[in-house]
Amino acid sequence: MIRALLWKEWHEMRARYLLYWLALNAPIVVVSIWMAFSTTARAPFAGLSDATILKYLPVALLEPFLISTVYLLAAGYLGVTTFRPEIEDRSLLFVSEQPVSRRRYVAIKLLFGGLQVTLAVWFATVLAVSGAYALMLASHRVTLAGSSGIFRAMLAAGLQSAVWSSLVSLIVFTGSALAAALAPRWWMAALGSIALIVGTVLIELNYVDFIPLPANSEPMSFSMNFGSNNPQWVTLSRPLHLDELASFGQWHAWPQLAALLLMVVFAVLVTQVYARKELT
Repeated sequence: MIRALLWKEWHEMRARYLLYWLALNAPIVVVSIWMAFSTTARAPFAGLSDATILKYLPVALLEPFLISTVYLLAAGYLGVTTFRPEIEDRSLLFVSEQPVSRRRYVAIKLLFGGLQVTLAVWFATVLAVSGAYALMLASHRVTLAGSSGIFRAMLAAGLQSAVWSSLVSLIVFTGSALAAALAPRWWMAALGSIALIVGTVLIELNYVDFIPLPANSEPMSFSMNFGSNNPQWVTLSRPLHLDELASFGQWHAWPQLAALLLMVVFAVLVTQVYARKELT
């Protein structure tokens, strides 16, 4: 029975899941295509070397920042569209004819959707770091032997950041599912999801620094310019140091535990609301 429910979930939601995966991986895909066909984009790679890789490879860590801010809209959309049709299309009546409780059915939907969100976040994070490194190796000015240690440190920092990005995305996914369960109209659910996203981002920016560098670090600036007359499309004032890179994504335990607890609370509330919801 569980296998049948999972198959039903995949059959109904596969287009939305695939679009979510595509949205999260769009930055590195677009940059890769751009660099393949644009001489302007490839120009900065002329100055690459094993000594300068720390100046540009950490730019790939923008991907976890985008996932936990801008792309929360995609997670919210996924949460609303996963559960709202159960009410508006009356497909929740399907559960009444099956030998499974409504709570278990909703829990399966949450688990399946949450798994898709988590896997997409982790894949996008690894792809951003690995893809950027592959492009640098393809320039033939960076050697594997001379840069593998920096890549391992980058990958570790990216994966640490993926933990937080996953938790934030799951909060928005489950919270949006709760808004879809409580709101009488789809546009109310959408507004509730957007309000949750805005609140999450504001709290995140207040309590979590984007790049928490060590206290003795030198000031650092970052800018981007994609104009055709400026070959330097990314400008960093200086390279990162390995200790600074190691500090990226080092979050305190209490924000992670608080995010996990909030996600669990939202998930439990979703199952309880749907278990008691009457369809007329």
